[in-house]
Amino acid sequence: MELNEIILPLASALLYSLIWFCKSVIDPQNPTKLRDFKIVRLISTLIVGLGVAIVMILSGFTLSQENMETQLFAYSFVIAAVEQVGTAIYNYVQAKRGV
Repeated sequence: MELNEIILPLASALLYSLIWFCKSVIDPQNPTKLRDFKIVRLISTLIVGLGVAIVMILSGFTLSQENMETQLFAYSFVIAAVEQVGTAIYNYVQAKRGV
């Protein structure tokens, strides 16, 4: 196991978080303020990125220089998909509970 196999998914998660931050806070048409930014969302995205890294390592995937850029975008997609589906399920369960 190489360090890149863990760093790349975490970098992808950080990139996804940065894109979300820009969309949420920097966009002038969005009323979200910087003080409303929740650091918990950033941490949860990084945890999802770490989970993706662990799954990829356990599946036997090896990272090479040739496919590093491709994997960066693939990890970003997987992280975004897992986070969006997880958020939707969480919101659904919370709505069913009446919270």
